[in-house]
Amino acid sequence: MFRALATLAACALLTAPVAADDKFVRLVNVDSGKVLSVKDNSEEASARAVLAKLEDDNKAQQWKLVKDGTHLKLVNRKSGKVLDVNDDSKEEGGDIIIWDDKDEGTDNQRWAWAGDGKERQLKSKSSGLVLDVDGEGQLIQKKADEKSKKQLWRVEEVK
Repeated sequence: MFRALATLAACALLTAPVAADDKFVRLVNVDSGKVLSVKDNSEEASARAVLAKLEDDNKAQQWKLVKDGTHLKLVNRKSGKVLDVNDDSKEEGGDIIIWDDKDEGTDNQRWAWAGDGKERQLKSKSSGLVLDVDGEGQLIQKKADEKSKKQLWRVEEVK
């Protein structure tokens, strides 16, 4: 019974309105309507993740959601780097950046959907904290789960 429940829970983490692995998507913040992007459209490792006004052709605003076991990696289309919790921080307010994809021992690069419906939270496998937004145009940070619209994300396929 426990094994069946654990399997169902793992499947629920991946179940979200997402595109197939070969499709790119935008992650839209429900509160602001802005999209997850990279500061100054940078391709450099350690560039900060930010919210930005949607620009249809901006590849820094496009992400591939790649299944990795029971979690996801978010790969940026422009840089090929993945969404990462800087220095594997477990603290509220830890910075979210892009970094080179590392295959093993990198729970700070793994994410899971939390919640029901088309608007969900993205939770770090490493810290258990969720993506949060600290003000308009400010860096994306992770804070304790407040169930606020600032922490809700909607997936939109890039056409």
